[in-house]
Amino acid sequence: MTVPAAAVPLPAYETLTSLQRYGLDCAFCGTGLRPGAAVSLGWHRHQAAPGTRVVWAPRACRDCHTAGSSR
Repeated sequence: MTVPAAAVPLPAYETLTSLQRYGLDCAFCGTGLRPGAAVSLGWHRHQAAPGTRVVWAPRACRDCHTAGSSR
């Protein structure tokens, strides 16, 4: 059975680099990701300051996603 990507708990927004936040690097291990070689973790919203919202779209490498979904 496959666990949906959303079931994998994400690291805190503040702990990620900008490349991790926007899906260019793995949100868990920081490895650079190629198109088609990653798992989308969905669109997320973060309130950086009152009245300000940021939309981010992290992705994970297949190894980290598999390890996270088996926890």
